[in-house]
Amino acid sequence: MRSLTLLTHVVGVVAPAPAAAAAGLCFLSTTSTKRLLTNCSTRTRTICNARDVRSIRSPSCLAARMHSAAAAAAAASAPAPSSGPSSVLDQVETTLSHVFSNGITPDTNVLDLPPDQREAVGVAINIRQRLDALDRSGDCRTCWLQKKHCVCSQCPPCEVDVSTEQSTLPRINRLFLLTHHKEVGLVVDTAKLLLSSLPTVSKLVVGGIGEEYQASMGELLDAVNCNVDSDKRNSGTTKCLVLFPSEDARTFDEIEKSSSETHIYGHDDKYDVVVVDGTWQQARKLYNRYIPSEEDGGPLRVRLSEKAVAILNGDIIGTATSMEDSSDTSSNIKQRIPGHQLRRHPVKWREVSTLEATRLLFRDMMGDYSSPSSNAKPWDALALYQKIADDAAQRQLGPPRISES
Repeated sequence: MRSLTLLTHVVGVVAPAPAAAAAGLCFLSTTSTKRLLTNCSTRTRTICNARDVRSIRSPSCLAARMHSAAAAAAAASAPAPSSGPSSVLDQVETTLSHVFSNGITPDTNVLDLPPDQREAVGVAINIRQRLDALDRSGDCRTCWLQKKHCVCSQCPPCEVDVSTEQSTLPRINRLFLLTHHKEVGLVVDTAKLLLSSLPTVSKLVVGGIGEEYQASMGELLDAVNCNVDSDKRNSGTTKCLVLFPSEDARTFDEIEKSSSETHIYGHDDKYDVVVVDGTWQQARKLYNRYIPSEEDGGPLRVRLSEKAVAILNGDIIGTATSMEDSSDTSSNIKQRIPGHQLRRHPVKWREVSTLEATRLLFRDMMGDYSSPSSNAKPWDALALYQKIADDAAQRQLGPPRISES
């Protein structure tokens, strides 16, 4: 995410309140849907009829979801798109293959389709064009940079401690990255580093493409509706957090203490975590559309702790001492790694990147605010990865630019 605001109420800034219509109906406006397909060909531009979570869960869509299992199996037996080595785009390619089936192609006139298919096909066309351009340029399908600036070898997976073969994130069950489609393939996006460095934990969910085409969307919707059944909630079998600056968001410690007092969750239970990836405006729309309120049985809202906020201007970590494959300097040198996105914004708290906010939440959940040590920790590794990727992106794109979005 380039400018998701996760700490507005912590730092004393009031986040813009979403419009009542958007919050209540979660429908995309005519203007938004026209803009959604701006990059599509002229003959495929249309006004998409977006559906909210409730319509996604309607009987007709549930039937479509059941049918999608057969479609997924058929797609699995079909030749996969040429994507080279395994990359974070493999899941996207699978989703696109589900959308572009039954006679639908990237050249389909979206106006000829039933209203409930238009948005997914429009989004898929947009992504297909972007990925084709990425392939034509020969760019890396994992870090989305030009091959000469590729950082993949410097940013290896960090979800397992190689010395103990144990998870470095024992409190995390799944990490859902609810992503605006315009972030897919974007050079300055930081969520791609979470996908590549946490390959078995993280799941990419592209907004606008339903669960009948995208398995991860079904998993996300199940996770965020985990508390709808009160009996299931009290059993402590499901746990989900969403990182977003809502008024009712609490720190992870506050959630743990409250859960302990009410005996909802155990101290060592795992959590599904949802992070929204996009500009602030994009993220807010995705949040309103897909994340039900706590009152309606949705996930708990979590914010970063004061300790996390205190290090947003830079976390001092070791270089070679903490990541064996990622250092360009002496192992005795420590460096301050800022967590801001590459693109600058006039509102400073909108510069906090998806990766930075997520890694600091991990740190909150693992309770690690001790002095830097020689032990490799994923939040330290991710900070270094962002610095490496930002430097590479800046070499490719030039100096950071001011973004108003």
